[in-house]
Amino acid sequence: MIKLIASDMDGTLLDDEKRLPPDFLEVLDGLIERSITFTVASGRTYSALEHLFPGEYRDKIAFICDNGACTVLNGKPVNVTPLDAETYRELLEACRVIGDLRVVVCAESGVYHINSGDEFSDEVGRFYKSHSAVEDLFAISGTVYKIAVCDERGTLAHGKPALDAIFGDRLNVQASGVVWMDVMASGVSKGAALKALRDKLGVSRGETMVFGDYFNDVDMLQLADWSFCMENGHEDVKKLCRFIAPDNNHGGVTRCIKKYALEVGEFSV
Repeated sequence: MIKLIASDMDGTLLDDEKRLPPDFLEVLDGLIERSITFTVASGRTYSALEHLFPGEYRDKIAFICDNGACTVLNGKPVNVTPLDAETYRELLEACRVIGDLRVVVCAESGVYHINSGDEFSDEVGRFYKSHSAVEDLFAISGTVYKIAVCDERGTLAHGKPALDAIFGDRLNVQASGVVWMDVMASGVSKGAALKALRDKLGVSRGETMVFGDYFNDVDMLQLADWSFCMENGHEDVKKLCRFIAPDNNHGGVTRCIKKYALEVGEFSV
């Protein structure tokens, strides 16, 4: 029986207009009634996720934020792995040297990007409801969970190989989209965070269902017997999953939850 469900957000649970499926709260009520933990697993920071869910539900679901750098359970952080200050500064300098990389800093105090006076701020706003344009990212202090990097030349072809060549296994660089990647401390990932949450809740892989669409979801998908790649997902990610869900614009996540977790009851893969 399914006890834990984790879903990526952009390109997976949310449609292309960044909206939840119309039946999501109905499905969530069904999961709560059956004591099945629903987990949001996203590259976004918590402040960019919580507003999507009515207040009375926020303490009833888990949040894996910043690609695993911060997990929130019952409204409280339970697992936080930030970038250390020295590595953060080295990372910003590396992005400057590589060139043509646009950086978004996700910190405990907020979300920041350089004040460039162009449409990039609007693009950041598609993912982060609250964000600030600043003159100097090096001046940001306090806890930094990750940086998101936009690379118009293509993440897999340009930015990720360049950062991997500099940092090796000192950082985890995850492609989160065609032109986006997330950079976290070594060992930080959605999969690592889901494994820690699964252990905390005493849930097995056979009791776990996961939905994703891109490479930053892969290690999370591999922790579940019930692994679903979205129809709109990357073809290489589909090959690593046991099931294909309908696309994100047609409520693929909630449709599969209804079919396999709510309407069936006891079942096996």
